Amino acid sequence: LPVNGTDDYYELRRRLFGSAVGDTIKSILVVSALHGEGTSGVACLLAKAMADRGRSHVMLVDLNLRTPSLWRQMQVKGREGFVNMVAEGKDVSEVIQESSVPGVSVVTAGSGRLNAIDVIDNERTLEVVSTMAEYAEITFLDAPPVTLYPDARALAPLMDGVVLVIEADVTPVSVASRASQMIRETGANLIGVVLNKRRDYIPERVSRLIG
Repeated sequence: LPVNGTDDYYELRRRLFGSAVGDTIKSILVVSALHGEGTSGVACLLAKAMADRGRSHVMLVDLNLRTPSLWRQMQVKGREGFVNMVAEGKDVSEVIQESSVPGVSVVTAGSGRLNAIDVIDNERTLEVVSTMAEYAEITFLDAPPVTLYPDARALAPLMDGVVLVIEADVTPVSVASRASQMIRETGANLIGVVLNKRRDYIPERVSRLIG
Protein backbone atom coordinates (compact mmCIF):
# COMPACT_ATOMS: atom_id res chain seq x y z
CA LEU A 1 0.00 0.00 0.00
CA PRO A 2 1.36 3.47 -0.84
CA VAL A 3 1.57 5.68 2.26
CA ASN A 4 2.35 9.33 2.69
CA GLY A 5 0.03 11.10 5.16
CA THR A 6 -1.46 10.08 8.49
CA ASP A 7 -4.72 8.89 6.95
CA ASP A 8 -2.79 6.33 4.92
CA TYR A 9 -1.67 4.59 8.11
CA TYR A 10 -5.25 4.05 9.21
CA GLU A 11 -5.99 2.56 5.82
CA LEU A 12 -2.84 0.45 6.10
CA ARG A 13 -4.00 -0.77 9.52
CA ARG A 14 -7.36 -1.74 8.07
CA ARG A 15 -5.91 -3.52 5.06
CA LEU A 16 -3.18 -5.36 6.94
CA PHE A 17 -5.52 -6.84 9.47
CA GLY A 18 -8.39 -7.23 7.05
CA SER A 19 -6.17 -9.46 4.91
CA ALA A 20 -5.17 -11.45 7.98
CA VAL A 21 -8.70 -12.53 8.92
CA GLY A 22 -8.56 -15.95 10.51
CA ASP A 23 -4.90 -15.59 11.42
CA THR A 24 -3.50 -14.64 14.80
CA ILE A 25 -1.34 -11.60 14.15
CA LYS A 26 0.35 -10.42 17.34
CA SER A 27 3.93 -9.80 16.19
CA ILE A 28 4.91 -7.98 13.00
CA LEU A 29 8.48 -7.47 11.82
CA VAL A 30 8.90 -4.21 9.89
CA VAL A 31 11.87 -4.36 7.54
CA SER A 32 13.27 -2.59 4.49
CA ALA A 33 15.34 -3.66 1.52
CA LEU A 34 18.02 -0.98 2.02
CA HIS A 35 19.05 1.69 4.52
CA GLY A 36 17.11 4.96 4.77
CA GLU A 37 13.71 3.78 3.54
CA GLY A 38 11.89 4.93 6.65
CA THR A 39 11.29 1.57 8.34
CA SER A 40 11.45 2.93 11.88
CA GLY A 41 9.09 5.77 11.02
CA VAL A 42 6.60 3.36 9.46
CA ALA A 43 6.75 1.13 12.55
CA CYS A 44 6.12 4.12 14.85
CA LEU A 45 3.20 5.43 12.81
CA LEU A 46 1.65 1.98 12.55
CA ALA A 47 1.90 1.62 16.32
CA LYS A 48 0.25 5.00 16.82
CA ALA A 49 -2.53 4.13 14.38
CA MET A 50 -3.16 0.80 16.10
CA ALA A 51 -3.28 2.37 19.56
CA ASP A 52 -5.46 5.32 18.55
CA ARG A 53 -8.54 5.86 20.75
CA GLY A 54 -7.59 2.97 22.97
CA ARG A 55 -8.13 0.35 20.27
CA SER A 56 -5.09 -1.69 21.30
CA HIS A 57 -2.14 -1.81 23.64
CA VAL A 58 0.84 -1.76 21.29
CA MET A 59 4.53 -2.42 21.88
CA LEU A 60 7.40 -1.21 19.71
CA VAL A 61 10.64 -3.19 19.87
CA ASP A 62 13.93 -2.07 18.35
CA LEU A 63 15.63 -5.10 16.79
CA ASN A 64 17.79 -2.91 14.58
CA LEU A 65 20.80 -3.51 16.77
CA ARG A 66 23.16 -1.96 14.19
CA THR A 67 21.56 1.50 13.92
CA PRO A 68 18.86 1.70 16.61
CA SER A 69 16.61 4.75 16.46
CA LEU A 70 13.26 3.96 18.09
CA TRP A 71 14.42 5.47 21.39
CA ARG A 72 14.93 8.79 19.61
CA GLN A 73 11.79 8.67 17.48
CA MET A 74 9.58 7.74 20.43
CA GLN A 75 11.47 10.04 22.84
CA VAL A 76 12.37 7.45 25.45
CA LYS A 77 15.71 6.75 27.07
CA GLY A 78 18.05 4.45 25.15
CA ARG A 79 18.84 2.40 28.25
CA GLU A 80 18.35 -1.32 28.92
CA GLY A 81 16.39 -3.12 26.25
CA PHE A 82 16.34 -6.17 23.99
CA VAL A 83 20.08 -6.91 24.22
CA ASN A 84 19.86 -6.91 28.03
CA MET A 85 16.96 -9.35 27.93
CA VAL A 86 18.97 -11.78 25.82
CA ALA A 87 22.39 -11.33 27.42
CA GLU A 88 21.45 -10.75 31.05
CA GLY A 89 18.11 -12.51 31.44
CA LYS A 90 16.20 -9.29 32.05
CA ASP A 91 12.41 -9.59 31.93
CA VAL A 92 10.27 -7.49 29.60
CA SER A 93 8.80 -5.77 32.65
CA GLU A 94 12.29 -4.54 33.59
CA VAL A 95 13.07 -2.87 30.27
CA ILE A 96 9.72 -1.78 28.81
CA GLN A 97 9.09 1.99 28.77
CA GLU A 98 5.93 3.98 28.33
CA SER A 99 6.06 6.46 25.47
CA SER A 100 4.33 9.83 25.21
CA VAL A 101 1.74 8.17 22.95
CA PRO A 102 -1.12 6.63 24.98
CA GLY A 103 -1.24 2.88 24.49
CA VAL A 104 2.26 2.56 23.00
CA SER A 105 5.14 1.05 24.98
CA VAL A 106 8.75 0.77 23.79
CA VAL A 107 11.57 -1.73 24.25
CA THR A 108 14.80 -0.17 23.00
CA ALA A 109 17.70 -2.07 21.46
CA GLY A 110 19.45 -1.77 24.81
CA SER A 111 23.15 -2.01 25.55
CA GLY A 112 25.72 -4.68 26.27
CA ARG A 113 28.76 -6.50 25.03
CA LEU A 114 26.99 -8.79 22.55
CA ASN A 115 27.05 -7.73 18.91
CA ALA A 116 24.05 -8.07 16.60
CA ILE A 117 24.92 -11.56 15.30
CA ASP A 118 25.54 -12.89 18.81
CA VAL A 119 22.13 -11.65 19.89
CA ILE A 120 20.24 -12.98 16.86
CA ASP A 121 21.93 -16.38 17.10
CA ASN A 122 21.39 -16.64 20.85
CA GLU A 123 19.10 -19.47 21.94
CA ARG A 124 17.31 -17.05 24.28
CA THR A 125 16.14 -14.80 21.45
CA LEU A 126 13.16 -17.00 20.53
CA GLU A 127 12.14 -17.19 24.18
CA VAL A 128 12.41 -13.42 24.58
CA VAL A 129 10.36 -12.74 21.45
CA SER A 130 7.70 -15.20 22.59
CA THR A 131 7.29 -13.62 26.03
CA MET A 132 6.62 -10.20 24.50
CA ALA A 133 3.17 -11.36 23.40
CA GLU A 134 2.13 -11.27 27.06
CA TYR A 135 2.71 -7.53 27.34
CA ALA A 136 0.76 -6.17 24.37
CA GLU A 137 -2.07 -7.00 22.03
CA ILE A 138 0.23 -6.42 19.08
CA THR A 139 3.98 -5.85 18.78
CA PHE A 140 5.83 -4.13 15.94
CA LEU A 141 9.52 -5.00 15.72
CA ASP A 142 11.93 -2.81 13.74
CA ALA A 143 14.71 -4.72 11.95
CA PRO A 144 17.74 -3.81 9.76
CA PRO A 145 17.61 -4.11 5.95
CA VAL A 146 16.95 -7.64 4.78
CA THR A 147 19.26 -7.52 1.75
CA LEU A 148 22.25 -6.21 3.73
CA TYR A 149 22.26 -8.21 6.97
CA PRO A 150 21.14 -11.70 8.03
CA ASP A 151 19.24 -10.40 11.09
CA ALA A 152 15.82 -9.97 9.49
CA ARG A 153 16.02 -13.33 7.71
CA ALA A 154 16.69 -15.05 11.03
CA LEU A 155 13.96 -13.14 12.87
CA ALA A 156 11.21 -13.22 10.23
CA PRO A 157 10.11 -16.86 10.81
CA LEU A 158 9.69 -16.11 14.52
CA MET A 159 7.01 -13.49 13.79
CA ASP A 160 3.34 -13.81 12.88
CA GLY A 161 3.86 -11.49 9.93
CA VAL A 162 6.35 -9.29 8.08
CA VAL A 163 5.83 -5.87 6.48
CA LEU A 164 8.37 -4.81 3.84
CA VAL A 165 9.01 -1.07 3.40
CA ILE A 166 10.37 0.30 0.13
CA GLU A 167 10.96 3.95 -0.74
CA ALA A 168 9.28 5.44 -3.80
CA ASP A 169 11.61 6.49 -6.64
CA VAL A 170 14.68 5.40 -4.67
CA THR A 171 14.71 1.63 -4.15
CA PRO A 172 15.35 -0.19 -7.45
CA VAL A 173 12.45 -2.50 -8.32
CA SER A 174 14.91 -5.39 -8.70
CA VAL A 175 16.16 -4.84 -5.13
CA ALA A 176 12.63 -4.59 -3.75
CA SER A 177 11.66 -7.80 -5.55
CA ARG A 178 14.75 -9.56 -4.20
CA ALA A 179 13.92 -8.41 -0.66
CA SER A 180 10.40 -9.78 -1.00
CA GLN A 181 11.76 -13.08 -2.30
CA MET A 182 14.29 -13.35 0.54
CA ILE A 183 11.55 -12.90 3.13
CA ARG A 184 9.35 -15.54 1.51
CA GLU A 185 12.27 -17.96 1.29
CA THR A 186 12.51 -17.96 5.09
CA GLY A 187 8.97 -19.30 5.28
CA ALA A 188 7.77 -16.10 6.93
CA ASN A 189 4.31 -14.66 6.38
CA LEU A 190 4.76 -11.52 4.23
CA ILE A 191 1.49 -9.74 4.96
CA GLY A 192 2.17 -6.43 3.27
CA VAL A 193 4.50 -4.21 1.25
CA VAL A 194 4.49 -0.48 2.01
CA LEU A 195 5.55 2.08 -0.58
CA ASN A 196 6.88 4.86 1.66
CA LYS A 197 7.25 8.55 0.74
CA ARG A 198 5.12 7.84 -2.30
CA ARG A 199 4.97 10.03 -5.39
CA ASP A 200 1.93 10.82 -7.56
CA TYR A 201 3.13 8.40 -10.22
CA ILE A 202 3.78 4.79 -9.28
CA PRO A 203 5.49 2.67 -11.97
CA GLU A 204 3.47 -0.39 -12.99
CA ARG A 205 6.21 -2.81 -11.85
CA VAL A 206 6.19 -1.29 -8.37
CA SER A 207 2.39 -1.28 -8.35
CA ARG A 208 2.37 -5.03 -9.00
CA LEU A 209 4.83 -5.61 -6.16
CA ILE A 210 2.81 -3.77 -3.54
CA GLY A 211 -0.48 -5.31 -4.66
